Amino acid sequence: MKTPAARSAIKIGAAFFSSMVVWSFLTPLFSGPDEPSNFIRSAAVVRGEWVGENYPASIEKSYWTTYVHIDPQFGTANAIPWCFAPFPEKPGCGIAVEDAPVVDIPTWTNMGRYPPLPFVISGIGTVFGATDLSVLMARLMTSLVSAVLIACTAYTILRRQQSLLGLLLALTPGTIFLASAMNPSAIEICSAIAVWSVLPSIYQDKASGRMTRTIFLAAGVLLIATRPIGIVVYITAVLISWVAYGNTTLAQVIKTNKTALSVHGLSAALMAWWYVAVYSFQTSPSLTAGTQKVSLSTQITRSLQHIPELLDQHVGNFGWLDTPIPRGALWMYALIAAVAISTSLQRLNKRKTLALTLLSCAVVGISLAVDMNFYAMFGWFGAQGRHITPILVGVPLLAVAQSSFGTRFHIALVTGWSVIMVWAGLGALRRYTVGVNGNNEFSMLTERTWNPSIGFWISIFLLVATTVLVAKTVISSRQALADR
Repeated sequence: MKTPAARSAIKIGAAFFSSMVVWSFLTPLFSGPDEPSNFIRSAAVVRGEWVGENYPASIEKSYWTTYVHIDPQFGTANAIPWCFAPFPEKPGCGIAVEDAPVVDIPTWTNMGRYPPLPFVISGIGTVFGATDLSVLMARLMTSLVSAVLIACTAYTILRRQQSLLGLLLALTPGTIFLASAMNPSAIEICSAIAVWSVLPSIYQDKASGRMTRTIFLAAGVLLIATRPIGIVVYITAVLISWVAYGNTTLAQVIKTNKTALSVHGLSAALMAWWYVAVYSFQTSPSLTAGTQKVSLSTQITRSLQHIPELLDQHVGNFGWLDTPIPRGALWMYALIAAVAISTSLQRLNKRKTLALTLLSCAVVGISLAVDMNFYAMFGWFGAQGRHITPILVGVPLLAVAQSSFGTRFHIALVTGWSVIMVWAGLGALRRYTVGVNGNNEFSMLTERTWNPSIGFWISIFLLVATTVLVAKTVISSRQALADR
């Protein structure tokens, strides 16, 4: 890979990986959503236990809980974070996995029936056994694959000599946080970003090449095989991108990409079987007995009212949904996104405008479907921002990536994104050093009860440094292509 696009993409991927590594140290181990269960599931999968033993269906656990017969020391992860999660007023605390007392034998995981592929990735990091080192390495494996997918996305965009601002807007603080923890949503989101970004090249045959088709194949498999909604997102992205970019015959697209499409079809079939035979094994309406029943119209109304909260979480809500990013950072992101997208809308042709309209409708429709599905299973509306992020990232990627901006405008928006990332990181650091109820915004400077393992001041320095590095690589990649 000797082209300017490839070299720039590698630098961007490396910069994002360095940023994610720093974020991995900014928050305590197991502070990511469902991270203890993800850790246990990861350790079990790479040790050959792909599902585990049936656990009686229980809302107290989950529909997808299983027993796994691995070193019971791994199971101590289930008890460690509850001294601070989900209580935002409590700073980080807890003991090392290797020092925690074993209570539950056999070990259980709430992720036992989820597709195994993303847990293979994080599971590689658990080779050090039931230790904090394994937790950190599992986090870094998630970060590494996420960064590779980001690099692939950057490559496909730069190869078309288009703006990376859409990619930056898709990579919200919430996504960076998930990619620095141990959560399959990170792989799902980053693979969705890659799929949305590569499809223009797939449909515009003149821009397609072997590397592009390889990225399409790999990202598509990861998207389909990581989480239940992945198949829906894949189909939506393929159809809406066809509306926006399809300028060759469908037959030609299939002929050129027959290997990738065949593998994707096989992956979808395998996942459909998994969801019917394994994932949905214990789903039963009986588990919602006693919960309040509401009409379909009320379900729709409540789900629509829930969408603004989902959008907030999409931008950033750390921990176990207990730590929203600073309001100022949220509104700054909204402003930058609004400016970039509104500026881009003026340059969209009718096909892309139609595609963006259909995508907006799809975001609302999928949000409703996910929320109402939670109600059907649990009797409450439990959708989270990360559940709709894979479809939502298509909005900035479709609207902004193909627009061109003046140099000063481009630098200003990238700088704004960088400020948001640092601001959000400092917000997460404050939550875990002193809790959100600290005496003031600066109490973490002098009153810390938890510190990152690499040191408080070093963490802040590296947070700023790696964010600046990301911004620099994005800006320089633009200049490198302009100089060709």
